[in-house]
Amino acid sequence: NDTSAKFIVCDKLCANALQSENFPLTPLASLHGLEIFVNRELKSIEINYSDAAFILYTSGSTGNPKGVVVSHKAAITFVDWAVKEFGISINDTLSSIAPFNFDLSVFDIYASAKAGATTILFTEEETKNALVMALKIAEEKISTIYATPTFYTALAYYGKLHKYNFEFLKNVLFAGEVFLPDHFMKLNEAWTSQNYFNLYGPTETNVCTWYKIPSDINEGTVFPIGKACAYAKTVVVDHEGKEITKNNIEGELLVSGDSLFLGYWNDEEQTTSSLTKHNNGEMFYHTGDLVSRDVDGNLHYISRKDRMIKKHGFRIEPSEIERVIAEFEGISGVAIIFNAVENKIWCFLEKNQVIDNEENTLRKYCRSQLPSYMVPDNFVFLESMPKTISGKIDLQALKALSL
Repeated sequence: NDTSAKFIVCDKLCANALQSENFPLTPLASLHGLEIFVNRELKSIEINYSDAAFILYTSGSTGNPKGVVVSHKAAITFVDWAVKEFGISINDTLSSIAPFNFDLSVFDIYASAKAGATTILFTEEETKNALVMALKIAEEKISTIYATPTFYTALAYYGKLHKYNFEFLKNVLFAGEVFLPDHFMKLNEAWTSQNYFNLYGPTETNVCTWYKIPSDINEGTVFPIGKACAYAKTVVVDHEGKEITKNNIEGELLVSGDSLFLGYWNDEEQTTSSLTKHNNGEMFYHTGDLVSRDVDGNLHYISRKDRMIKKHGFRIEPSEIERVIAEFEGISGVAIIFNAVENKIWCFLEKNQVIDNEENTLRKYCRSQLPSYMVPDNFVFLESMPKTISGKIDLQALKALSL
């Protein structure tokens, strides 16, 4: 309804659901188990480089999904850069792990198409099974993987990677959330000769900064999100919108460049509020992410502006608590949620081994590692973390559990 789509391609189950909602669908064809319908009057149009190519609906991990309109130019700019920087060629095999409404899939599909490489499509059921994915990555001789840290963490702890040969795997790309140091080291123990890259960028800009992980990393290292891609521009601003030029000063990251989105579908107000003119009138996107820049020019992600906790007058970054708890042996997933009504910090956990007297043990550990005001009030152990369709931890689902 929101997109007024002219064509709809779906499976039979979805087709039945749409028709039961009285959509004005006209059957056009059936192909390989898919139903193709015409939904609107068709008109001939010309396609321009700056026109909309597709709409990606955000996963809704921090609110209602928004339709992010991406132009041909924005998509191709990123794809051209990625193929060059990661050396994708006709000899490569890529994995398609991310669902198609998640911007990671832009790389999986179009970088492969540009280079003439092979893409292996994995089902949702497969991607949720670490044992299956470990086997498939080895069997299909995947050379480049692009996924979230949550996916790699499950693979490292539950995939039994030591059983398989990954000599064909050369690039491991991750994005979408912070890769906690202990979880990265666990993966790196199994995959030692691969090139690792930390890619950063909201759906509205696709990848806009990147950082190659050095081979001689130390335990506990938190990776920067790096420097701007060749087609992007980044500035860090304070709460008044003034550019911060000094190092190690926290501010909001703004992004501009050829990969910038066209706006939000059917939401002019949201589009206007998220974009601002900066640097002689150039349009920049407000990422809502707090960062700082180090002496080498690398950007470091701190947290989301909307996740900031203020408790008893203290300003708390949830990611700081999450990093500390993730270092505790046996923890494979952690997320911090703040209940502002009760003024309490909730800690949701997923473990990969038995922890004796788990809540008291974790509380004692936190008291030894964190200031008292940062120690969670409640600890909740889950069988598995709820995930959004894009594979990230579903913070909205956890927030509902804390109420």
